[in-house]
Parts: sequence; C-alpha cells; structure tokens
Amino acid sequence: MIEEKSCPLCGANSFKEVFKAPYFRGDGELFAIKECENCELWFTSPRPANEDLGKYYESEDYISHSDKRESIIDHVYHLVRTYSLKKKVNLITRLNGEVGRLLDFGAGTGHFVKQAKIAGWDVIGLEPSADARNVAAKNGDTKLEDPSAFDWTEAKMNVISLWHVLEHVTDLHLKMQDFNNALIDGGILIIAVPNHESYDSQVYGKNWAALDVPLHLYHFKKRNIKELAEKFGFVLEEVINMPFDSYYVSMLSEKVESGKQNLIKGFWTGFKSNLKGLRTKNQSSLVYVLRKPK
Repeated sequence: MIEEKSCPLCGANSFKEVFKAPYFRGDGELFAIKECENCELWFTSPRPANEDLGKYYESEDYISHSDKRESIIDHVYHLVRTYSLKKKVNLITRLNGEVGRLLDFGAGTGHFVKQAKIAGWDVIGLEPSADARNVAAKNGDTKLEDPSAFDWTEAKMNVISLWHVLEHVTDLHLKMQDFNNALIDGGILIIAVPNHESYDSQVYGKNWAALDVPLHLYHFKKRNIKELAEKFGFVLEEVINMPFDSYYVSMLSEKVESGKQNLIKGFWTGFKSNLKGLRTKNQSSLVYVLRKPK
C-alpha cells in the first residue's frame, strides 16, 4: 500500500481524514479519503501500489471496461451513453470551431473514439487496460493504443479529452505536463470528473458511488481543477454540468448504501441534485474546459 506523504496537488503535508469509503464492486474493503488542509483536495490514502491497482478494475461491474449489459442500471448506462457520445463530440467541435486532431486519453472500450471518427475527427485513443483495448477491437472495430509507448512531445493535438479519467492517473503532475506538451498553442484540454460538492454526494457521504475507491485516487472540487490548470499553464474557460451522471450515480449509491436497488429514490435524489446544482454548476459530474494559451 502507498501512503501519500504530501498532497498530490499542492505538495502540502498536513491532512485530515474525511471518512473511510467502501470498494463497492468487491467485498466492501474500506479505503481512507484524506483532505489536504491547504488546497482541500481529497485523495485516497493509503491506496494499493500501482502494480496492484489492476485487480480492482477486473470486476465485471466495472462497466467502462467490461461493457456488460446485465442489470437495469447497466441498461440505463448504455442508453444514456449513446446520447451522451454525440453531445460530447458536438461539444469538442464547438469549442475547437471545426474538426481536427483529437487525443482521447483513457478511452475505455473506444465508443467515444468511434463516434468522433464518424464525425470527421482524426482521433488517437489511448487506453492502459489491455482488456479494454481488446473489447474495443472486438466490439467496435476500434484500435486503441497503449499510452506507455506514446510520444507526447510530437503529438500536436487540437483537443485532448479525459472523460472520467483524471481521477485514475497515478502521477497527476506528470500527466498534466504530458497533456500540455501534446497540445498545440490554443489547444483545448477537456476534463470530466465527479464533483463531491454536489447535493447527491452530500446525501450519500461515504457511500457515494462516484468516490469509487480505490480506483479513484483523487476526488476533486472546482477550486482544485482551477488550481491544477493554472499550475500547468492552462486557463480554465468553462465549467459544464453533466446532468445524466446525477441519476446514474445516485441509483448506484442507493445500492452501495442499502445493498438493494431503489431506482425511484435514486432517480429522485439525482433530480434534486441537478436542480440544486443547475445555476451554480455544481452537479454530480462536471466538464472543465481548459485552454493552452497561444
């Protein structure tokens, strides 16, 4: 196990424990979440060593890698994803002004990569999981690359996207520098992450499914992403709500909390979370638009 000696964002070494959250895809093993007393970043510590993290992704319930369709929640996920993929592609096209070169980091089973290609983008998909890359090749005829062999300094991308990926990377600073190196001047970095300041997070606390320990190493609030952007030479231009996530996460959280599905209660909590976070940009998940200055 690795115990963080300094904050992964600001480097401070004064923390407090928020609570212990369960690994809900397995046997309920508990992992502590700490808060930096300087920048208020939450992070999982102690956490499994990098070489041991892989086994926590192997659950069939980790749908972004397995692509399974068994439970009602699985079907909700797939239904919403089909709609959301087109919205995501439309978003990056609007932000960039036209199609161009796109790098999708942490591409999972390749559905976003495939949709972007259909829309005319020149896309590279990077995915560290060999299993997920195999699912992408088998089900979507989409070839994804291993990021360990990628040359970040020669990429020259218009857009880099991370859809619920930044919270997983083991070296936050190194990856943020890689993203900066790979973008052209004026290029765009899209980061979508859970938001633990949302109403649904407050309702479920340690059982909020989007904590997803130990897979999620960091748990961001808005000020953290702004500070991270500035630290690596980006300008935070826009924050966008992801309303579907509130419903999906709340329905999952009901099962984590009680051991039983309560879709109606989860849906209602998600609805209230969206309503409360609509104007303040404080829903369950947020998209951050960062730009590398020209």
